[in-house]
Amino acid sequence: MHQATIFSFLLFGILVTLASAYNGQDIYAEPNCAIVDDHARKFRDISDPTHYWVCPEGQEKADYIQCPDNYAFMEPQQDCVVWEEWKWLEPYTK
Repeated sequence: MHQATIFSFLLFGILVTLASAYNGQDIYAEPNCAIVDDHARKFRDISDPTHYWVCPEGQEKADYIQCPDNYAFMEPQQDCVVWEEWKWLEPYTK
C-alpha cells in the first residue's frame, strides 16, 4: 500500500511538472519574434489553418492574421489558398 501511495504522488508530480512546463503558444506555433530574422515570413497556425502569424520588424509579439473566407494558409506558398488547394503538411520542428 505504501509503495502505491508513493508511486501515485510521483506520477502526480510528473504530471504537474509537465503541465507547468507547457507553453500555451506552442499549440499555435506562435513564432518567437525576438529570434526571427525574416520579417516577411509567415508562420502557420498548426491548430487552425485559416490563420497565420507574422513578426513585423521591431515587434516582440507576432500578429495573428486570418485568411479570407474559404481560404487556408499554406506555409510553402507563404499565402492563403482556396480550400480545394489546401492540404495538411507535417509541421516542421527543430
